[in-house]
Amino acid sequence: MKKIIIFIILIVSILSFAHVPFFHVKDDNNIFIDDIYLSQIHYYEFTDNHKKIEFNFFVKNEENLYILLGVPKIYRLNNFNFEIKITDVNENTIDIFDTLELKPEEMYEPFGDTYSWQYLRYDKSLPEGMYKVVLTSNQKGKAWIAFGKREEFTLEQILSLPVMIQDIRNFHELEGIATWEKYALGISSTLFSILVLLLLKKK
Repeated sequence: MKKIIIFIILIVSILSFAHVPFFHVKDDNNIFIDDIYLSQIHYYEFTDNHKKIEFNFFVKNEENLYILLGVPKIYRLNNFNFEIKITDVNENTIDIFDTLELKPEEMYEPFGDTYSWQYLRYDKSLPEGMYKVVLTSNQKGKAWIAFGKREEFTLEQILSLPVMIQDIRNFHELEGIATWEKYALGISSTLFSILVLLLLKKK
Protein backbone atom coordinates (compact mmCIF):
# COMPACT_ATOMS: atom_id res chain seq x y z
CA MET A 1 0.00 0.00 0.00
CA LYS A 2 2.88 2.33 0.84
CA LYS A 3 4.37 1.80 -2.64
CA ILE A 4 1.04 2.72 -4.26
CA ILE A 5 0.80 5.93 -2.22
CA ILE A 6 4.38 6.90 -3.17
CA PHE A 7 3.60 6.20 -6.84
CA ILE A 8 0.46 8.38 -6.77
CA ILE A 9 2.29 11.21 -4.96
CA LEU A 10 5.09 11.03 -7.53
CA ILE A 11 2.73 11.35 -10.50
CA VAL A 12 0.66 14.13 -8.90
CA SER A 13 3.81 16.07 -7.93
CA ILE A 14 5.21 15.89 -11.46
CA LEU A 15 1.92 16.97 -13.07
CA SER A 16 1.57 19.89 -10.64
CA PHE A 17 4.73 21.42 -12.11
CA ALA A 18 4.03 20.50 -15.73
CA HIS A 19 2.78 22.45 -18.72
CA VAL A 20 0.70 20.88 -21.47
CA PRO A 21 3.27 20.59 -24.31
CA PHE A 22 2.72 21.53 -27.95
CA PHE A 23 5.22 20.93 -30.74
CA HIS A 24 4.97 23.03 -33.89
CA VAL A 25 6.29 21.95 -37.23
CA LYS A 26 8.19 24.53 -39.23
CA ASP A 27 5.22 25.53 -41.40
CA ASP A 28 2.92 25.75 -38.38
CA ASN A 29 4.00 29.25 -37.37
CA ASN A 30 0.70 31.08 -36.80
CA ILE A 31 -0.99 29.72 -33.68
CA PHE A 32 -4.31 30.65 -32.09
CA ILE A 33 -4.49 29.84 -28.37
CA ASP A 34 -8.03 29.20 -27.15
CA ASP A 35 -7.22 29.46 -23.44
CA ILE A 36 -4.22 31.66 -22.63
CA TYR A 37 -4.62 30.91 -18.90
CA LEU A 38 -4.11 27.16 -19.29
CA SER A 39 -0.58 26.19 -18.33
CA GLN A 40 0.99 25.22 -21.66
CA ILE A 41 4.38 25.21 -23.33
CA HIS A 42 5.11 25.56 -27.04
CA TYR A 43 8.30 24.28 -28.66
CA TYR A 44 9.66 25.66 -31.92
CA GLU A 45 12.83 25.34 -33.98
CA PHE A 46 14.10 28.27 -36.04
CA THR A 47 15.80 27.58 -39.38
CA ASP A 48 17.01 29.61 -42.34
CA ASN A 49 13.54 29.37 -43.89
CA HIS A 50 11.45 29.56 -40.72
CA LYS A 51 12.38 32.61 -38.67
CA LYS A 52 9.13 33.49 -36.91
CA ILE A 53 6.30 32.01 -34.89
CA GLU A 54 3.22 34.00 -33.87
CA PHE A 55 0.69 33.31 -31.08
CA ASN A 56 -2.73 35.01 -31.09
CA PHE A 57 -5.03 35.00 -28.07
CA PHE A 58 -7.70 36.86 -26.09
CA VAL A 59 -6.98 38.44 -22.70
CA LYS A 60 -9.92 38.76 -20.31
CA ASN A 61 -10.48 41.89 -18.27
CA GLU A 62 -8.36 42.07 -15.09
CA GLU A 63 -6.50 38.86 -15.98
CA ASN A 64 -2.72 38.94 -16.25
CA LEU A 65 -0.75 37.67 -19.21
CA TYR A 66 1.81 35.21 -17.85
CA ILE A 67 4.76 34.09 -19.98
CA LEU A 68 7.95 32.11 -19.46
CA LEU A 69 10.54 32.11 -22.24
CA GLY A 70 13.57 29.90 -22.61
CA VAL A 71 16.06 27.96 -24.68
CA PRO A 72 17.10 24.31 -24.17
CA LYS A 73 20.43 24.08 -22.40
CA ILE A 74 22.40 22.81 -25.40
CA TYR A 75 25.97 24.02 -25.83
CA ARG A 76 25.56 25.28 -29.42
CA LEU A 77 22.55 27.40 -28.33
CA ASN A 78 24.52 29.25 -25.66
CA ASN A 79 24.52 32.45 -27.72
CA PHE A 80 21.29 31.90 -29.64
CA ASN A 81 19.63 35.28 -30.09
CA PHE A 82 15.95 35.98 -30.71
CA GLU A 83 13.31 38.60 -30.03
CA ILE A 84 9.88 38.47 -28.40
CA LYS A 85 7.32 41.16 -29.16
CA ILE A 86 3.92 41.58 -27.52
CA THR A 87 1.40 43.68 -29.45
CA ASP A 88 -2.29 44.43 -29.44
CA VAL A 89 -4.66 43.66 -32.28
CA ASN A 90 -3.72 46.94 -34.01
CA GLU A 91 -0.01 46.02 -34.00
CA ASN A 92 0.78 48.57 -31.27
CA THR A 93 3.80 47.32 -29.33
CA ILE A 94 3.11 46.57 -25.66
CA ASP A 95 6.55 45.17 -24.83
CA ILE A 96 9.58 43.98 -26.73
CA PHE A 97 12.60 42.02 -25.47
CA ASP A 98 15.85 40.97 -27.11
CA THR A 99 17.65 38.00 -25.55
CA LEU A 100 20.98 39.79 -26.09
CA GLU A 101 19.84 42.27 -23.44
CA LEU A 102 18.54 39.66 -21.00
CA LYS A 103 20.53 37.62 -18.51
CA PRO A 104 19.32 34.00 -18.55
CA GLU A 105 18.90 31.84 -15.47
CA GLU A 106 19.38 28.09 -15.48
CA MET A 107 16.06 26.32 -15.03
CA TYR A 108 15.30 22.68 -14.25
CA GLU A 109 12.02 21.20 -15.45
CA PRO A 110 11.15 17.93 -13.61
CA PHE A 111 8.40 16.79 -16.01
CA GLY A 112 10.84 16.11 -18.85
CA ASP A 113 13.90 16.06 -16.58
CA THR A 114 15.47 18.82 -18.68
CA TYR A 115 17.52 21.98 -18.22
CA SER A 116 17.01 25.29 -20.00
CA TRP A 117 18.20 28.86 -20.00
CA GLN A 118 15.21 30.94 -18.93
CA TYR A 119 15.33 34.44 -20.41
CA LEU A 120 12.06 35.96 -19.35
CA ARG A 121 9.33 35.72 -16.72
CA TYR A 122 6.52 38.05 -17.73
CA ASP A 123 3.43 38.74 -15.60
CA LYS A 124 1.48 41.84 -16.58
CA SER A 125 -2.11 43.06 -16.48
CA LEU A 126 -3.49 44.05 -19.89
CA PRO A 127 -6.82 45.58 -20.95
CA GLU A 128 -9.32 43.08 -22.32
CA GLY A 129 -8.80 42.35 -25.98
CA MET A 130 -6.92 40.42 -28.64
CA TYR A 131 -3.14 40.26 -28.49
CA LYS A 132 -0.27 38.51 -30.16
CA VAL A 133 3.18 37.34 -29.13
CA VAL A 134 5.77 36.99 -31.90
CA LEU A 135 9.14 35.28 -31.63
CA THR A 136 11.63 36.04 -34.38
CA SER A 137 15.26 35.13 -35.04
CA ASN A 138 17.73 35.29 -37.92
CA GLN A 139 19.71 32.43 -36.41
CA LYS A 140 19.18 28.70 -36.34
CA GLY A 141 18.11 27.51 -32.94
CA LYS A 142 15.39 26.33 -30.60
CA ALA A 143 13.17 28.11 -28.12
CA TRP A 144 10.15 27.40 -25.98
CA ILE A 145 7.48 29.71 -24.62
CA ALA A 146 5.05 28.88 -21.82
CA PHE A 147 1.75 30.60 -21.10
CA GLY A 148 -0.71 30.46 -18.21
CA LYS A 149 -0.73 29.10 -14.66
CA ARG A 150 -3.81 26.86 -14.48
CA GLU A 151 -2.62 23.25 -14.32
CA GLU A 152 -5.05 20.98 -16.14
CA PHE A 153 -4.50 17.71 -17.98
CA THR A 154 -7.11 15.68 -19.84
CA LEU A 155 -7.27 11.89 -19.38
CA GLU A 156 -5.96 11.45 -22.92
CA GLN A 157 -2.96 13.65 -22.15
CA ILE A 158 -2.23 11.76 -18.93
CA LEU A 159 -2.31 8.45 -20.80
CA SER A 160 0.08 9.83 -23.40
CA LEU A 161 2.61 11.07 -20.83
CA PRO A 162 5.44 8.74 -21.96
CA VAL A 163 5.16 10.01 -25.56
CA MET A 164 4.98 13.66 -24.49
CA ILE A 165 7.99 13.30 -22.21
CA GLN A 166 10.02 11.62 -24.94
CA ASP A 167 9.13 14.44 -27.35
CA ILE A 168 10.27 17.00 -24.78
CA ARG A 169 13.54 15.17 -24.21
CA ASN A 170 14.09 14.83 -27.96
CA PHE A 171 13.64 18.60 -28.32
CA HIS A 172 16.33 19.06 -25.66
CA GLU A 173 18.44 16.45 -27.48
CA LEU A 174 18.53 14.11 -24.49
CA GLU A 175 18.49 10.32 -24.60
CA GLY A 176 16.68 7.87 -22.34
CA ILE A 177 13.74 8.41 -20.03
CA ALA A 178 13.26 11.01 -17.31
CA THR A 179 14.60 10.29 -13.83
CA TRP A 180 11.15 10.25 -12.26
CA GLU A 181 10.01 7.72 -14.89
CA LYS A 182 12.79 5.39 -13.74
CA TYR A 183 11.48 5.60 -10.18
CA ALA A 184 7.92 5.08 -11.40
CA LEU A 185 8.97 2.00 -13.38
CA GLY A 186 10.78 0.65 -10.35
CA ILE A 187 7.73 1.12 -8.13
CA SER A 188 5.45 -0.39 -10.78
CA SER A 189 7.72 -3.43 -11.11
CA THR A 190 7.70 -3.89 -7.33
CA LEU A 191 3.91 -3.65 -7.18
CA PHE A 192 3.56 -6.13 -10.04
CA SER A 193 5.91 -8.59 -8.31
CA ILE A 194 3.91 -8.32 -5.08
CA LEU A 195 0.68 -8.94 -6.98
CA VAL A 196 2.12 -12.03 -8.68
CA LEU A 197 3.33 -13.43 -5.35
CA LEU A 198 -0.07 -12.87 -3.77
CA LEU A 199 -1.79 -14.66 -6.66
CA LEU A 200 0.63 -17.58 -6.42
CA LYS A 201 0.03 -17.90 -2.68
CA LYS A 202 -3.72 -18.13 -3.25
CA LYS A 203 -3.15 -21.13 -5.53
